[in-house]
Amino acid sequence: MPAPDQMAATPTFRGQFPTTPAEAPRPSRREWVVTGWSGLALVLPAWMLGAWRPWSLGVTLGLALVAFAALFAPMFDYRLWPRSDKARAAWSRLVRFPVFWLGLAILIYGTVAALNPWRALTADGRVGWYEAIPYIAHLPHAMETPFEEMNAWKALLQIAPAWLVACAIWAGVGHAGLLRGLVGWVAVNGALLAGLGMLELWTGTREMFWVYDPHPMYDAATFFSSFIYAGHAAAWLTLALGAAAARLDAAWRAQPRAVLGRGVWTLVFATLLAVIGEIQRPDFWVLACGGMVAVLGAMWVGRLGRAGRKTVALLVGVPTVAFGVIMLVALFVAVWSWHAGADSTLDIKVNPRDASLPVRYAIAKESANMIAATPVWGWGPGSFRFVAPHYLRHNPWFTEPDDPQILRFSVNYAHCDWVQLVAEWGAVGASLFVGILAWWAWRVWSWRRLLPPESWLILAAVVMVLIGAIVDFPLYNPAVLVALSGLLAVTIRAAEPSVRLG
Repeated sequence: MPAPDQMAATPTFRGQFPTTPAEAPRPSRREWVVTGWSGLALVLPAWMLGAWRPWSLGVTLGLALVAFAALFAPMFDYRLWPRSDKARAAWSRLVRFPVFWLGLAILIYGTVAALNPWRALTADGRVGWYEAIPYIAHLPHAMETPFEEMNAWKALLQIAPAWLVACAIWAGVGHAGLLRGLVGWVAVNGALLAGLGMLELWTGTREMFWVYDPHPMYDAATFFSSFIYAGHAAAWLTLALGAAAARLDAAWRAQPRAVLGRGVWTLVFATLLAVIGEIQRPDFWVLACGGMVAVLGAMWVGRLGRAGRKTVALLVGVPTVAFGVIMLVALFVAVWSWHAGADSTLDIKVNPRDASLPVRYAIAKESANMIAATPVWGWGPGSFRFVAPHYLRHNPWFTEPDDPQILRFSVNYAHCDWVQLVAEWGAVGASLFVGILAWWAWRVWSWRRLLPPESWLILAAVVMVLIGAIVDFPLYNPAVLVALSGLLAVTIRAAEPSVRLG
């Protein structure tokens, strides 16, 4: 039995509930540092134009690098004296973390592609043409394009912060109180961004925070709050909504003294829900319904299973999950069929909003042709906006009637992240991204009985964003990608048996 003055440093695990305040574990200095920098990396990109500008992308990458480096920086913690807070434990967790190796493989894959360009782009009006250059055909390859617009290097910089933050949280934070704090931090920042965005709309400004004009082509109906594209704001706020729902659920299940917490989290949740309902696309809500039913059904199964009511879980919870999946598939087929059957005579130049959905279908269809042209390695990270015009100019929807070589408008994204992922990264690269999602899904399933009840609400928000990526491009926004990967790491890390209570 340790001495009384050493009990605070004695680790207490999920199976050993603290019996006195002295036994409750406290976070180490390393955990505080990793949590602080990770928290900044989770929310600051949302305040900086969604990290879509080179300067904001650089700041986001810098914050993520500091959070990751804190895993290995030498730190002294007087509470652990004479033992030191060595980084060996963090390194041990990191090398056993499959997302670390899959993310590293993605960065290596993209680096090889960037160093092995196979086409050089020369602008010709609004439709580019390519110049073949020597390259190694059996290695990943990309296009040689300007960094300011997009190329393989910029694509890697957009992905790296999400990977670094997820690894830092998974390997460096093992205290339940800090993990809850990160969830609440995202929720509060989401409510502040949502409130400021609504003030912008009510005042009629076309400037972000009344000081920054994003671009002449954007208007108050296009951007929202600090995001240049309102669809990305809606995706990020959806993740914040899941975080707020989790904290609200935890507050209502807490002891009666948590009245203030219940009021605060109810206000945060209501603010986010109202704003998202105002700015999110209708087709997103249609597709998200099935995913929400499926995830909440799984949450129900988990709660019933923990309560020992396995029969009820099988008879009620499992059919609910199945109904959600079936509804998701049916709604997706219905929306996609509507895309395909839309009137092709719509004048997208005169009525671009009315033709939004059929145009998205047409872009995704041409993107499938891009995949067929080079299915293994793809066209290269960041190449879609330069290759797509060559396929779209064969469709009269996208070209000027007087000159079919000139596009009516720029198409920088496929508006379906999953199609664009395969088109740019090929089957080999896309399989690495799918592997990360598959590992997260497997870990959720294997730890479903250990997940705190509120974790399912965050996972529901993640599923909604992933479903929204079918008809939009939220995952190509660095702020959304960092928040999604960070919340996944926080949520699933909280279920690990080795996480200390607090």
